[in-house]
Amino acid sequence: MDNGDESDMVNCPYNKEHKMLRKKLQQHILKCRVIYKDTVQLMICPFNKAHLIPEPELYQHTKSCEDRKIIVQYQTSAAAVLTEDTRHAKIESEENWDDDEDVPDYNPQVYCSQANIVREPNGLFPSQRKAFIKEENRRKFGDDYKEEKKPPKAKSRVDSRPAPYDPRMHNSRRH
Repeated sequence: MDNGDESDMVNCPYNKEHKMLRKKLQQHILKCRVIYKDTVQLMICPFNKAHLIPEPELYQHTKSCEDRKIIVQYQTSAAAVLTEDTRHAKIESEENWDDDEDVPDYNPQVYCSQANIVREPNGLFPSQRKAFIKEENRRKFGDDYKEEKKPPKAKSRVDSRPAPYDPRMHNSRRH
């Protein structure tokens, strides 16, 4: 198993005993934040959300944070200047799709109802779901599709149970 390079390993800011791969740090921080929420108070670095620092050290960290360089460089850099090398002529085209008037708008619901696509009755009430399934079966199998009739349900649990054994009834048949 490849555990990664030693330089790719980092310590948890909540518990220095926890050591993990840098790519697993964010996931680990979420767990440790809940565990140590009452004991360890850490501030989030304004330049990198993965940097969690105790409050007394935050000021010093913001002055020396390695990710600060990226923000400062972005803020102080001049805007890009267009030169003759970077400019290009406007590209003209004879084709304009906005001019096509006879093309109907695309409606995914209409397309799915006409194509051979399996649809799910998500977010419907039970009666709507039943009607949707019936309509889908009619769409898939044709208009002559007949819904299978299910046997009627028993009206109560007592009606569906067999009668208990009655020895008197059994003895009366012998005579």
